[in-house]
Amino acid sequence: MKYLVCYDICNHRRLARVAKMLERYGIRVQYSFFNVDTNDQILDALIKSLLNLIDEKEDKIYVYPICDECRKKVIIDGTGALLSLDSYIIL
Repeated sequence: MKYLVCYDICNHRRLARVAKMLERYGIRVQYSFFNVDTNDQILDALIKSLLNLIDEKEDKIYVYPICDECRKKVIIDGTGALLSLDSYIIL
């Protein structure tokens, strides 16, 4: 399943740790947005790891599932390079 993982982190050190962890699981599409393609078990482990890095009183992490039908409806505009999870193998 594919997910859009976003965050709003108040502290720079925590932000850097969250970003570094997400870079291991997905592709950054904007500063605080990552496309992640994984199964439920790995997603659960990722969320638990992220929750250990953040301050739940100050920070937020959002995980939006993106179904195959919804992916077909995504609108992308602009001149930047398009990245696809289909061309990567995530270990």
